Amino acid sequence: MESSEIKQIYTSNIRKYRKLNNMTQMQLAEAADLSVGFLCDLESGKKYGTLETMVKLSNALKIMPYQLLLPEESNNQSTHFYEDLSELSKNVKLAIDKEIDLIKKQYTT
Repeated sequence: MESSEIKQIYTSNIRKYRKLNNMTQMQLAEAADLSVGFLCDLESGKKYGTLETMVKLSNALKIMPYQLLLPEESNNQSTHFYEDLSELSKNVKLAIDKEIDLIKKQYTT
């Protein structure tokens, strides 16, 4: 794989994950502590940033940094895994909250 291919994957993944998170460029730039202009340059491939930039972006996008470098076919599997894990986490939290409420009711009545 050529570095130009990796750069193209990186820039398109930034845009893809930003849109998956329903974020504007301004929102992502703010969440990642980057300027909007710099983020525009990243998404357009004019700049690529540092590893620190990648970490800031991945944290703001709630993904692992390596996901920004995965080609589309690899990313689909990884994305589905994290979506499933996130859904499971929400369901577990809801179940725990429900049990806590039941226990509270037992001790307050």
